[in-house]
Amino acid sequence: MYYRRKFLLGLIEAFGGRQKRTDCQKLLFVFGQVTQRNYYDFFPHHYGSYSIVANYDKECLTQMGLLSATDDFQLCTDQSFLAQLNPDDRSVIEFMAHDMKSIRGKRLVRKMYLEYPQFTRRSQIISGVLKPAEIEQVKLWWNTDTSDCLFTIGYEGMTIDSFLNVLIANNVLAVVDVRNNPVSMKYGFSKTSFRRYVENAGMAYYHLPELGIPSAFRQGLSTPESYRRLFAKYAKEMLPRQKQAIQLVKDLLARHRRIALVCFESDPQSCHRHKITEHLSQSPSFITRIVNL
Repeated sequence: MYYRRKFLLGLIEAFGGRQKRTDCQKLLFVFGQVTQRNYYDFFPHHYGSYSIVANYDKECLTQMGLLSATDDFQLCTDQSFLAQLNPDDRSVIEFMAHDMKSIRGKRLVRKMYLEYPQFTRRSQIISGVLKPAEIEQVKLWWNTDTSDCLFTIGYEGMTIDSFLNVLIANNVLAVVDVRNNPVSMKYGFSKTSFRRYVENAGMAYYHLPELGIPSAFRQGLSTPESYRRLFAKYAKEMLPRQKQAIQLVKDLLARHRRIALVCFESDPQSCHRHKITEHLSQSPSFITRIVNL
């Protein structure tokens, strides 16, 4: 079993064996913020900080018979997972269970909103949790930049939650998937689920497979020189044929103003997306700022 799942079970155990879904999400978030040991990443969502992966782990642990098939995070085992955690994690969880034993529900959400205001920007309940003056204060932490910008980002080394958090922190309004074949071994990044998570996080999703590189051309890539040859071929022979897709990128920029080209590689120079931005920037009429996240 993944350690993070043992950690989740241990936290639920320390807090009495049952937690409301929102409470459990917030407690996981607090642990990560306090210790900087992020077994789960989070992004701003309808009720504040939220982890898709934590919810996915709940489903998996339910199938394993360790959590009940209810909306709450409720243990269905007498086995102690708290005892299986490393001493530092166990110590922090036990301290949290003592220090925050009476802070639940709206009180816990309020505490999170005031202490971590950057995670409030997508909240649908903020007016029922904070006072008007407090809302104005937390809004100061929100990125309200609406200037035109073309971002690029690769999800290598990221969870779906940390990926969404980066996009939201930069006020990205639309995601343009430039993978030819949007299938991934990483949870949450294959097209159907990826699109659902992106849209549920408040952004538009578009897939432009025409701007991707077919897998047949990626065979045998093993050296920097082999990648350079591929990208040179892509820029010279493939990309110029995709005038319609390139125009669609420009149209999406005009419509949404802040969009992100998405592929896998974290380093843009190791990904074909840097050739797309180079191609766009060669046009005298293209004046949009380009930022690699």
